[in-house]
Amino acid sequence: MNPTTHTIPTEQLVTTMCERMAALTRTLSTWMHEQEHSLAEVEHQVVRLLKELGASLVADLCTLAAPADPTPSIPCACGQEAAYQRQRTAQVTTLLGSISIRRSYYLCAACGQGQHPLDAQLQFCAGSRSQALDELLALLGATQDSFVQAAQVLERLTLVHVSANSVRDATEQLGALLLDHPAQPQAERLSSAQARASATPSPSRLYIAMDGVLAHLHERGWSEIKVGCCYHTHARVDRKRPERLDIRAQRASYVTALEEAQTFGWRLWQEAVRRGVLSSEEVVVLGDGAHWIWNIATTHFPRAIQIVDWYHASEYVWNAASAIWGENSPERGIWARAQLDKLWEGKVSEVLVELEQWHARGEAVEAAVSYYSTHQERMDYASYRARGLQIGSGSVESACKQLVSARLKQAGMIWEASGAEAVAMVRAWLKSERWEEAIALRSPRRRSYARKQPDRQSERSEGQGQAAKQQAKVLEPLATGRRQELAEEVLAQVQAELAEQRGKNAWGKAWSVQRQRELAAHREQQKPTIMA
Repeated sequence: MNPTTHTIPTEQLVTTMCERMAALTRTLSTWMHEQEHSLAEVEHQVVRLLKELGASLVADLCTLAAPADPTPSIPCACGQEAAYQRQRTAQVTTLLGSISIRRSYYLCAACGQGQHPLDAQLQFCAGSRSQALDELLALLGATQDSFVQAAQVLERLTLVHVSANSVRDATEQLGALLLDHPAQPQAERLSSAQARASATPSPSRLYIAMDGVLAHLHERGWSEIKVGCCYHTHARVDRKRPERLDIRAQRASYVTALEEAQTFGWRLWQEAVRRGVLSSEEVVVLGDGAHWIWNIATTHFPRAIQIVDWYHASEYVWNAASAIWGENSPERGIWARAQLDKLWEGKVSEVLVELEQWHARGEAVEAAVSYYSTHQERMDYASYRARGLQIGSGSVESACKQLVSARLKQAGMIWEASGAEAVAMVRAWLKSERWEEAIALRSPRRRSYARKQPDRQSERSEGQGQAAKQQAKVLEPLATGRRQELAEEVLAQVQAELAEQRGKNAWGKAWSVQRQRELAAHREQQKPTIMA
């Protein structure tokens, strides 16, 4: 059989790679016999050489994807034809290091736009990083303690060196993409979310929890990043306390953003719709006493059961007990536990009556009265427990630590607002087990190869400029002679005026040190004598 045009370069590549592999094996064998090496040294040496061999293989395979004989022309986006110009080399940083790819370059004479078909086919951008490397950089940038540490970990894992700024760039670009992903018009968001909800099985009871956590930002100082969490639960009997149910969160997904509550509410609503809130039999919203949480709950989840976190509610009892009895008083614990028992049974009105008796004991008591009065309808804990509902917001508090605090609040960290928000969002998708979905949203980078085309106005201006230059060239001898004549007259006049000025002004003369001393002594003699 006659080999096809594709078979010939393939067989050539196979032969080349076999020769390279044989040479690599001989090199390693010689290196092993020169002196003794540990297994770790052998592993490191083999990985390093295989990486170099792999980089050359990737470059050759990319070049193999291009046609052996470039076509004379290809269609251009403007509707005309782009003509073949020459072969150009592109540098790309990959998981195996920097590689060079030769590809055909075409230029459209009509619009001046150049293009490389192989770039679009392989989805890479010349002078940049491969998408596989960018994915790993974003993953490490979001999970390591710093971008510097992420670059170090990458080098230890892949022997590829990149800067910390490259890690930052890849992480923040992915985060910005994820932040913009749900930012659709409301109607489109509703229809698309409903379509997804119909295809996604939803639990009979969906929990939605919200909270905020502070991050240190440039110019804005400490600012609140809002965090939302959607999940369902699994209940089982507590082994240590059989009378209670142990309710654990499952399949949690998260959203986070540095934005106003109104905008964040739409973001959280879309995630809840994706999780099946429109088809859930029961919706529960958990949160602390922040007003923005309950405003979002009322606006976007009006049929939801609203529950104030038990631990925040009990904290106000202990603060009031300290104000009434003092921190070290034994009556403090006795009184606080009595009020907590009432609160646990949903008897908020009785707790309020008790607190009113101690109203004069300070701000802590007043704060407790205000808190329980405002959220009394959200504290029917006996009824919630009887229905098997979770009454603690530990899931979203844990999310605040995982998404924000663990990465953005390392010692000495001060973030740009956009960077902090982007990194938190990348962590949110990762913790939501949506990493592959996030990576699939990316589009390949593009470089512009457009050439600037001169327009008619610029051509006219250029023609007028050439005419002016020709006229100036003709008149130059006359003008030069006149300028020289005037320059001599002006020079003589300026010299005369300077000489006259130096004669009138002492500061214009060249003073000697002796002359300066004489004038200083003369000024001392001229001073008036002051009588005691």
